[in-house]
Amino acid sequence: MSGSDRNERELNLTGAPGVQTPSVEAVDRITAASDLFIRNLRITHSYHQLAVAFSVLTRGNANWCSFATWASKQAGQTIRGEDLPQALERALRAREALSEFVNNLWRRLLRPVLSDPESKPARLIREIYDPFEVFRLVSEAVAASNKKVFEEIGREFVRFLALSSEGPLSAEAVPGFCAALREGDPPDGQTYLRQAFTHYFQAFARDDPQARAELMLLANLEIGLHEQTRLQPEIAQALNAPVTRVRELGDGLLAVLFPGSPRWLSIMRRLLAGLAGALGKFAEGPIRKFLRHAITEALMTLTLSDGTVLHLGADLTAQFPAVLRNLTNDDLLKLLARFEPGPGAPDHSAAYDWSVLPERMHYIIHLFRAFHEDPRLFAPPFTPEQVQLIEQGVLPDGNL
Repeated sequence: MSGSDRNERELNLTGAPGVQTPSVEAVDRITAASDLFIRNLRITHSYHQLAVAFSVLTRGNANWCSFATWASKQAGQTIRGEDLPQALERALRAREALSEFVNNLWRRLLRPVLSDPESKPARLIREIYDPFEVFRLVSEAVAASNKKVFEEIGREFVRFLALSSEGPLSAEAVPGFCAALREGDPPDGQTYLRQAFTHYFQAFARDDPQARAELMLLANLEIGLHEQTRLQPEIAQALNAPVTRVRELGDGLLAVLFPGSPRWLSIMRRLLAGLAGALGKFAEGPIRKFLRHAITEALMTLTLSDGTVLHLGADLTAQFPAVLRNLTNDDLLKLLARFEPGPGAPDHSAAYDWSVLPERMHYIIHLFRAFHEDPRLFAPPFTPEQVQLIEQGVLPDGNL
């Protein structure tokens, strides 16, 4: 440690004066809530409170909660089904041929179906592809991800801040805090979280701006890697929501066409269900491909406090701050080397397939590094009036 660094043995972790942060009990109550919309809004607001509390300790450096606030707010739009229709519109505008296909399908098939929702053609269409069911599945998958991350990582941020409730945090308290975290790699282990909170504590004690920034970035990315590894099943579920097995599809189609089919001989029913399912999958294909594209676009968007929209499938143009341009921390360099291209290779940050963990992490590295000193990350996600309604369990009007 350089001579300009503060004593690591004892640090004041009281956070920002007047900033309320959730308790561990509050985290448990929030994650136990059954209302997906209100739960997401409370999670987003809690992340903001934690981000502000940490920002005082790190003197302007972004922490993981700073990014989690806006990721959770974006997730809320998907949970409430607000961004998928917009993504569909953008996809249609970008693909003229596909737009013409959908319009023809609407005129020739969907419009008559909607005129009589209980007709046999309408029920057949719903068996082949029900977009409302897809939206519901995506909403549930994103809501599960939002809850899963907050009840683990958000809870640990709360627990870490709570260490100072009876006075300054000493270096001896950090190993005790980390001892409650499980050894091993994610999804079951929490070694990355152990390392991250240790690096946070070390960063708090650094007076050198670059040393502090590199430790903060390292801790943020360690939590990000843990989070993204644990979320892999939910991300795959959200992106693959339109997929239906041929056998299930065939059984459903037979039940609509021939209500007595469950009483047929087993071998005859399996053969006909397989044929009907194959035909249904052929009809499903173009719409499923189109909707998967729209779902991917909806999941791969991040909107900041001033309305700036980051498309995760496009390269970031923001420059790295001066303190993070020439990195020297060995642990940070080793972590980046796992996901960054080799020397001399093009370094495109865009994540073309959000279901691929290395692509997600490559983008997150650039995002966390480029926006490390961006004050927009600490802006409140909701107005005071909206927060009051959220705490009352009421869904507010306006931009959420």
